[in-house]
Amino acid sequence: MNDTPDTGFRDRPAWMLAVVALVLAQIGLVLALFSPNRGWSAVTDDRPILSGRHPLHLYHGALGAASFYARGTTTCYDPRFQAGFPKTPVFDGASRPAELFLVLGGGTYRPAAYKLGVFAVLLAIPFAFVLAARGAGLTAGASMLAGIGGMMLMWSRPGRHMIEAGQIDSLAAGLAALVFVPWLARFARTLGIDAWLVLAGTALAGWFFNPFVWMGLTPIVFVYYLIFAPRHGLAFHLSLAGVTFVGITPNVWWMVDWVKFWWLRQPLVGDHLMVPEWQAILGSACDYPVLFGCVPGWPALVLGGLIGGVLVWRSGHRSAAVLSLLSAVLAVTVARVSGVWPGLPHDISNRLIVLAAAFLVLPAASVLWLVLERCQVANVALGILLTGLLVVGWADGHRRPLTHGLGIAADPMVVGFTVEQRDLITVLKQHTTNDARILWDETTDQRAGWNWSALLPMATDRAFLGGLDPDAGMEHSYCGMCDRQLTGRCLSDWGNKELTAFCRWYNVGWVVARSPAVIERWANFPHARVVVTLSEGGRPVVLYALSRTPTFVLAGTATWQSADSRRVVLTNVVPNAEGQVFLSLHMIDGLRAFPSYVQVEEMKDPTGRDPIGLVRLRVPGPTPRLTLMWDAP
Repeated sequence: MNDTPDTGFRDRPAWMLAVVALVLAQIGLVLALFSPNRGWSAVTDDRPILSGRHPLHLYHGALGAASFYARGTTTCYDPRFQAGFPKTPVFDGASRPAELFLVLGGGTYRPAAYKLGVFAVLLAIPFAFVLAARGAGLTAGASMLAGIGGMMLMWSRPGRHMIEAGQIDSLAAGLAALVFVPWLARFARTLGIDAWLVLAGTALAGWFFNPFVWMGLTPIVFVYYLIFAPRHGLAFHLSLAGVTFVGITPNVWWMVDWVKFWWLRQPLVGDHLMVPEWQAILGSACDYPVLFGCVPGWPALVLGGLIGGVLVWRSGHRSAAVLSLLSAVLAVTVARVSGVWPGLPHDISNRLIVLAAAFLVLPAASVLWLVLERCQVANVALGILLTGLLVVGWADGHRRPLTHGLGIAADPMVVGFTVEQRDLITVLKQHTTNDARILWDETTDQRAGWNWSALLPMATDRAFLGGLDPDAGMEHSYCGMCDRQLTGRCLSDWGNKELTAFCRWYNVGWVVARSPAVIERWANFPHARVVVTLSEGGRPVVLYALSRTPTFVLAGTATWQSADSRRVVLTNVVPNAEGQVFLSLHMIDGLRAFPSYVQVEEMKDPTGRDPIGLVRLRVPGPTPRLTLMWDAP
C-alpha cells in the first residue's frame, strides 16, 4: 500500500493497460445509456436527453451559454416561460455543467454538445477512483480494484438515479471531492507539485460544479490544517492558500450572482423554523442500515472500509486513512440530518450516501487486494474482473442479461422526442403564433421523459405559462397550471369571468390540457374551442384556442416585435392618456428601457395574488422603437 518500486504505475507501465481496459469498459456502458446498440452517433446527433431534469438543464444551459457569449454572465431574463423570470445560478444551479458544455460548443442550443459533456463526466468515474486510490497510497493493483468498485457503485441503483435525474453537477463535484481528500494527505507527506496541481484542479472543479458539496468539506480541511499546520513551514501554508485561491477566484464571476439571488429558489431551509430534535437527528442504530440500504452489498463495503482503513493506517498512510473515513462519516451524518430536516429534497440523503460509499471503496479495495495477494491470485482475479466488465460493456445481449445479473443499471435513457411529442410540437407551430402565450397543463407524475416540456420554446419558438418545472418553487411560477390547479387554486373553483381576466392579464391565447379534469374545465369555458386532440403516453391531449384578441400590451398600444433572453423589443409605442404602457411581462429589478427617458415601474396584480407584478412603462409620447434589457442588480 505504498509506492515501493514494484507497486506504482510509473515503475510498471503495464498497469496502464489495465487502466485502458477499465476505461474501454466504461465507454461501452456509457454508450449503452444513449443507445441500445451502443452507437456513437446517438451521442453526437441533435436528439436531446429527456430523462429526469436533463431537458431543464439543457434549456437553461442554452440560455446561460448565449448570455455568456453576449454579456460575460450566465444570468439572464427569460420572457418565454412564466411571463418572464430570472435565470440565475440559484435556479437552476444544476444547469452549470450544461452551460460549460454549451459554451465550449459555441454558445448555442446544441443537444450534442450537452451529451458529449455528460459522456465526458461519466467517463471520468474510473479515472477519479484510480487517482483517489493513488493519493491514498494504495498500490497499483488495489487502485485498479478501487476503479472497478467505483464503477460498480456508480452503476448501482442510487448512482444511476443521479445520472438519470440529471444531477451531473453533484456527480462531478463528488468525484472531485473523492480525489481531493486523499491527495490532501499525499500533499502533506510530499509537498510535491503533482499533488498541488491535483488539489488545485479538483478544487476548481468542485467549486464550479456544486459549491454546497465543496463547502461540506470544510470540517475535513479544518481538521487537516490543525494537524499538519504546526509540522510545516511557510511553503505549506502558502500552497494551501494557493489551492483555495485557484478554486474560488475563477468562480467568483458567477458566485456573485449565486449569492445575490439566494432568495430566488423557494422554499428555503430557513423557512422551516421547526428544527428537528437531537433524538430525531441521531436516530437509532437501526436507522443507519436503512440509509445504506440503497447501496448494494453495503455490509461488506462498510466492514471492508473499516478494516481497510486500519490497514492503510498501519502501512504508513495514516492521514489518508483518517481523512477518508472522516469524510465518509461526515457524509453519513449530513445524509441523516437532511433526511429528517423538513423541506429538503428527499434524494439528498441518497446522493450523500453514494459519496460516503465512494470514500469507503478505497480502503475496501486495499483489503480485497491484500486477500487476493495472500491467495496468490491477485493478477488473475483482476484480469477476470476487467475481462468481465469488457464483456458486459460491449458484448452483452440486447436484453442485457449479464448487466442486470450484476446489478449494473445501464439501460438506455430517454433520448429524443417521441412521435407523439413531435406531433404536438408540429401542431403548436401550425396553430399558434407569437402573439400570445400557451398555458401548459403540468403534472407531477414523473414518468419517463416527464420534463421534456422545458424544451418547448426551443422546439416551437413560442412562449409558455408552465412546462418549465412543476417543482421550481419560484414566485414567478405562480401563474402556472399544475395538477388541476391554476395559481394554486383548484381549477374547478374558477369562474368564467376570473378565467377571462387571467387570460387577459397573462395574454393566454391557447391552452394545452393534458389531464381529464383540466380538459373538462376548459371544454366548459365559453371562449375556448378545440383545435385538435392528440395523445401522449395513452392519455388525451387537447389544444384549445381562446377567442380573445391576443396582445402583450394591456394599456396603450405597441407592436410586440420580439422577446428573448437578451432583449424585448417594442415598436410603434403609443402611451395611453396617462402616459403609460402596461405590458404582460413580469417586472424585475434592473430592467432598463431604451431610450433612457422611459421609466420602468412595477404594476401589481389587481387581484393581489401574484407576488410578482407586471411591467408599467411611463412614456412621454409616441416612440418608434423601445427596447427592454435586464442588467442584474
